[in-house]
Amino acid sequence: MNAFINAVELAQPVVHFANRWVGAPGEAFGPRIIGDYQWIYVRGGKGSARIGTESFRVYAGCLFTYGPGQPHWFRSSDDDPLVLYGLHFGYEGHAGLDDVLRMIQNVDWDRFEKISPDVPVPFPSKIETGAWPLPYFERLVEEYRGNRTLSALVLRGLITELLARVARWVIDKPPPALPQDKRMLRVKESLESNAMESYQTDWLTDGLPFSQDYVSRLFKHCFGHSPRDFHNQARLAKARQLLEETELSSTAIADRMKFGSVHHFCKWFKKHTGIQPGAYRKRSRFL
Repeated sequence: MNAFINAVELAQPVVHFANRWVGAPGEAFGPRIIGDYQWIYVRGGKGSARIGTESFRVYAGCLFTYGPGQPHWFRSSDDDPLVLYGLHFGYEGHAGLDDVLRMIQNVDWDRFEKISPDVPVPFPSKIETGAWPLPYFERLVEEYRGNRTLSALVLRGLITELLARVARWVIDKPPPALPQDKRMLRVKESLESNAMESYQTDWLTDGLPFSQDYVSRLFKHCFGHSPRDFHNQARLAKARQLLEETELSSTAIADRMKFGSVHHFCKWFKKHTGIQPGAYRKRSRFL
């Protein structure tokens, strides 16, 4: 365990590539190997995966990790396609997008389980983190796409903190959910299902014998964010989804999500992403 902690503390990661991927029904990538490290965070949908000799079910809240030379394959289900965040990174030097693409090699299925990774990966292949890593991946993708001044430094800070938090999660091994945690899952589902609506505090206590303040504190303890912040993240994810997967205008999205006006929607979206909805739509059409 000490060696694991030391390895994380000494890491100086460099982000190579980051993006959000919306799969079509049954769409897959791999089997392949890459020359750097990749983390895949599952935002939504269902599917299946193979990493080395292990097979996995893929669903929202899972984080998958693998490294150089480690064979992997992911496939979306036919009825509930995957929405993934992908992050390529390394620990030495800096690779551009062309270098990352040259590292990717397809492999035959008959060789899949016979290929040994180039280096050991300190993290488990699958980690059930829940929702808390989502803001990190959203910010990593946003910062990578933005290509702004000192973005490499910001990206290094974000991925370093993410590495440390995932390592802490693995080491501490969160205990099984308590009854109140299961109740907070109901609140979380309510907040996600109402992502198209403006935030309402009544959602917190619907069917629960608790005060709103108590639910807010318990929710933050369970998920690391206040209910309002979590709902805002779910609302932003829904806005991103509509921009990425539909041809609805900003005005139509503002109306559908009950923002009151397209001006309010555009101002809110830029505040949280750094760009206008139209510009975001253009940047989202590439994986």
